[in-house]
Amino acid sequence: MKYITDAVKDNKDVRIVTYSVSSTNENRLKKVLALYLRRQGCEVLLGPIYTCVKELLINAVKANFKHIYFEGSAPQSPAPGVIPDDKVIRLFKLEMSREDARTLARLARSRDIKAEIVFHHEDDTLDISITNPIAMTPEELAKVRKKLDDARKCEDISDYFLMNADDPNNEGAGIGLVLISMILKSLGVDQSRLDIRSLEDRTMASLAIPLNRATLEHYAQSTTQAAG
Repeated sequence: MKYITDAVKDNKDVRIVTYSVSSTNENRLKKVLALYLRRQGCEVLLGPIYTCVKELLINAVKANFKHIYFEGSAPQSPAPGVIPDDKVIRLFKLEMSREDARTLARLARSRDIKAEIVFHHEDDTLDISITNPIAMTPEELAKVRKKLDDARKCEDISDYFLMNADDPNNEGAGIGLVLISMILKSLGVDQSRLDIRSLEDRTMASLAIPLNRATLEHYAQSTTQAAG
């Protein structure tokens, strides 16, 4: 950990590579983030920013697992190029909610299908990018865009569920993106600071958080209002 501490002190980028969202990886992520926040006197922001980054990491790892699962790691995999039917999607979600996800994590490591987190600090802004080597389909990207657009119109998550109450495909899927949108509002950070894009051979989610007095004051005000 000392070399990471020195890297943050010297304002160098820090890169974390992971194949799953384990407690070890979560602790490593939290420690690195805490170093950057402590340097700027923004330790109080650890909880909300860590939640945002963890949600983006979960999405990246799940996308990797989904790719492995449908590529041939499960007997129910569809033929290449065929969109999995609802039954197969439900089977995948069941696997992800059980200990069997460990098998997918081992396969991800053996095939070097990883998620990468890069921290870059410049001036008063902490840039965090999460990349995985699986590009989203146009349909998946459209769903992400719609979810974020809907979230921007909501004051809290309950508003989002009410807005999408008649959507049979909603089922809470990808609700982490809505949570991130709500957290950005509590920090007074513009939604444009969250960017998710699908490139030719990868998907990248990036988050730019100003670590300054304005963010601290806005967060303190929002938490005080929530407590009241």
